[in-house]
Amino acid sequence: MAAAYALAGQKEASNKISSTANINFQSPTYNYYTYGSIDRNRAMALETMILTKNPKQRELAQYIAKDLSSDQWMSTQTTAYALLAMAKMVEANGGKSLKLTYTFNGKSETIDSKSAIAQRELSVKDGSNSFTFKNNQDNVVYVRVLNSGKLPLGQEISEQRGLSVSVEYKDLKGNKIDIGKLIQGQDFVASVTVRNLKNENVNDIALTQIFPSGWEIVNTRFTDFGDTTTSQARYTDIRDDRVNFYFDLNGNGKYDSKTFNVMLNASYLGTYYLPGVQAEAMYDNEYLVRTKGRWVEVNK
Repeated sequence: MAAAYALAGQKEASNKISSTANINFQSPTYNYYTYGSIDRNRAMALETMILTKNPKQRELAQYIAKDLSSDQWMSTQTTAYALLAMAKMVEANGGKSLKLTYTFNGKSETIDSKSAIAQRELSVKDGSNSFTFKNNQDNVVYVRVLNSGKLPLGQEISEQRGLSVSVEYKDLKGNKIDIGKLIQGQDFVASVTVRNLKNENVNDIALTQIFPSGWEIVNTRFTDFGDTTTSQARYTDIRDDRVNFYFDLNGNGKYDSKTFNVMLNASYLGTYYLPGVQAEAMYDNEYLVRTKGRWVEVNK
């Protein structure tokens, strides 16, 4: 409300509301249904403080920055709103320009910018890499080096917390088969079971199963077979190379599970990599399971 009055030019009303506002947020029980959080509420408060030029905005921004930099999990909404509020603070408060030099693996580059933030992409090499930094002004510059990448095929890291997943491959008669060496043109079914390992309900689970490029996904949505495969998912997303299922699992001490079937065809000759299966609760970091992949063949 204070932000609305500030945007409308009613400074006196905005300041009056701001002076009595309580920003010591507590986590209510209904946060799950709104995808909200304490950090999201803090970000909304910071946005208002920027509009009303509240001097306490720096203190609140430090809380938000600390949580953004931590390893704690945030929903997409919380992350987005926190970054939005921090960006507005940088824009409103300005900041000194950047003038610095960095050297990465012997190659030097200069950043001379009037912006408060600068980002550069560094191409790392296998083995050791060196990085040095020199600030050419009297301001304080914070430097972060972020790493990301993909592990080589077959060296993925399996992980499990709160959920388990198992996959069986069967022929159309229900008999188990070895997918290591399939015959071209062979139809078969991937049967994936996700199980809740905790005594509490888990909502908004996303199951992603990516298949090798030598296999074709047979879309059975409009067949009798399809009626039995999609009934346990709230939503099914069938792509060229993967199928995504979205669903919930109950707790109740029964280790609730759901099984999803995907009909496949071994279409193209060759050797292909089958990635592992991943299932996670999209808004609860306590639930994740990821398996390793394997190589498969399609022969004549």
